[in-house]
Amino acid sequence: MFKSFKYYVGVCIVLAITGFLLHNILNNYEALEQQKVDAQLSKAHTDATINAKAGIEVYASLVSSLKSYIKNSEQFPTEIQLQSYLNDFLKEIKFNDSILINYIDTNHVFKYVITPQKIDPNNLKGFSVKSIKSQKRIDELDRLMQSKTIKLFTPINLREGWAGFPFNFSAENSDSEVVGYVTPILNVKYLLEYFYESNDQDVYVHKFLINDSIDLTREAIYDGSKIFNTARDAEYYKKFKVKEEDFIYSTVQLFGLKLKVGSAYKKPQTISKNISYISYVWFGVVAMLLFLVLHQFLKNKVLNKNLQEANAIVISKNQELEANLSNIQTLIKEIHHRVKNNMQMISGILMLQEDEYKDENVKRALRDSQNRIKSMSLVHEKLYENLTLKNVQINEYIAQLINFIEDTVRNKDLDLTKEIDIDKELIFDGDTTANLGLIINELITNSFKHAFKEHQKNSIHISITKQNEYYKLIYKDNGVGLPADFNFETATSLGMQLIQILTDQLSGTLKYTRTPEKAFEIHFKPLPDSFSR
Repeated sequence: MFKSFKYYVGVCIVLAITGFLLHNILNNYEALEQQKVDAQLSKAHTDATINAKAGIEVYASLVSSLKSYIKNSEQFPTEIQLQSYLNDFLKEIKFNDSILINYIDTNHVFKYVITPQKIDPNNLKGFSVKSIKSQKRIDELDRLMQSKTIKLFTPINLREGWAGFPFNFSAENSDSEVVGYVTPILNVKYLLEYFYESNDQDVYVHKFLINDSIDLTREAIYDGSKIFNTARDAEYYKKFKVKEEDFIYSTVQLFGLKLKVGSAYKKPQTISKNISYISYVWFGVVAMLLFLVLHQFLKNKVLNKNLQEANAIVISKNQELEANLSNIQTLIKEIHHRVKNNMQMISGILMLQEDEYKDENVKRALRDSQNRIKSMSLVHEKLYENLTLKNVQINEYIAQLINFIEDTVRNKDLDLTKEIDIDKELIFDGDTTANLGLIINELITNSFKHAFKEHQKNSIHISITKQNEYYKLIYKDNGVGLPADFNFETATSLGMQLIQILTDQLSGTLKYTRTPEKAFEIHFKPLPDSFSR
């Protein structure tokens, strides 16, 4: 009883340690899965930000080019000249988004209003900026005219119906006199589209803030001003119930303006607990099974002592049975050997009788009988050569059968090619092999009688392939074949009748095809019982 108690205590200790280790492993697994989720979000955010920076370079190139063009022109460009330059430049960089260029004089009055297609599409020329901007912004613009830098003001909603980034730089004539300032306004959508170029829009949501306070989307700026664009961005982050702590942020500098970009999953990415639940359930099942096994082990330990004595008796009896089995196998081999010898004796008698007759038909019948007996004799020969006393290798058996028939009936001048397409590992029991051997014997004998000719190339092809529960035997020679009106049902020759009878015994079907090749095709099923069992 004490020994059994020690086993149970040991199992409990092992299970406690295993449970502790399993709990730690599962916790580490969940932490690793969470890291993968966070890493995927971080990569998507980083890739989008990098792409957006490429868009910023396009903005910088465009604005800097306009400033350089105006400064280096011999005469301050006209509206048409500026529009022409703009179109030539956009053609080079393949910029397909909205752009509006305003030239405003030192009194803050619109002088030029240019788009790539139109001049002053909204009749702003002559209109004063002072009437639409605060005095603070006017003061900033006055200071800008005295500066050499390019400055980006906060985005605005344009009456043209899109949101834009207003770049500003001082405008000088050929005498380096300040004549006002130029305001190229570029579409916000162009830059923000870089965050939606991948195929995972349904996974991530992006937030865009100017100076940490102003929301902007691809369609509008939410700063309290009037929005002229009727379209609304379907990906606006406020449409999705995403918690603030789920966003990750980075900041992109736009000519002194700070664009804060946040990215998050549209739907919370929860780590599946299924593996943990399954693991704990399996641990409980294993623990229960372990106790059951231990209980059975202790029970079996008692039984084993009694079984050892019984086993000793069984071993003794098995040794006697093995000795008897060896004797039985020897007897069976002897039976097969004697049956084979008796068949060979009958074959020899038929051969002697053949010499007593001059009638060629009688001689042919006796030779046919010899071949049939030999095909069955070969089965017994193969059986007693085989250790199992049961199965026959078909490829080897048919090759020997063909050689015997060839030696018995062939003309030595015949040019004969034999092709056996049978898996060398294919085996059948004695009954099936005997039936199959008699069928092939009749077919080969028939070829020698009717198909083969002297002074020509003759050939035999035999194949056996497995098809589900059945096997398919194909036999063909290069003879002229059976007559077109030949009918197996009305055939009177013993050979054809034997083929049909033996095919039926193998639960098979027999047919003769003429296209694409003339061939006998027999579907058969190995017999379920064998005399060698």
